Amino acid sequence: MDRLQQQNSFRTYFNTLGYDIDWSRLTLPMECHAIRKGDYLFQQGDFANRLYFLHTGLVRYVSVSDEGKEFTQTFAKGPRIIGSTKSMVTQAKVLFSIQALEDCVVSSYSWRDFYAQMRDDKAFLECYAHFLETIFIHKEERESAFVKHSAERRYLDFCADFPELKSTIPQQHIASYIGITPVALSRIRQRLKLSRS
Repeated sequence: MDRLQQQNSFRTYFNTLGYDIDWSRLTLPMECHAIRKGDYLFQQGDFANRLYFLHTGLVRYVSVSDEGKEFTQTFAKGPRIIGSTKSMVTQAKVLFSIQALEDCVVSSYSWRDFYAQMRDDKAFLECYAHFLETIFIHKEERESAFVKHSAERRYLDFCADFPELKSTIPQQHIASYIGITPVALSRIRQRLKLSRS
């Protein structure tokens, strides 16, 4: 995928959401990134003050505790916006890493420069507001699930949300995403298998 194809992919993503954005305002050069499976787009503690767009591939958001324990926050499959809103907006260090679970094509813009050029476009602002709303809704639902739902229910929700991932990514990534150990996940899978046989 060359630079022009990436630029068209980026704009098409927004346009298919139903927003008639005036892209003639955007004159910034787009940076292109090829991220190999297992590598990181950025790591916890880095500065990630860019607007990233995942064209193709699959990534996970992962944070590491002071004790070294990994926690998978979410998964994202292209095409979609990825990155750290906190780092992008406040220029602070990012609180998690983004790791490629398969080869990925990513492009990016400096957020401050991008926003300076696009902030007067009403359609872009509406799209940006919708994007932030979606993030907050997902965050609320995920926090509620950790309080209200059993580990088995969280696993079943994961399978419903990411049906293509349950047999293609490492078990420890799924376990850390739903907040249990790989051993506990193995028991849940076995119990579900037996109940269906």
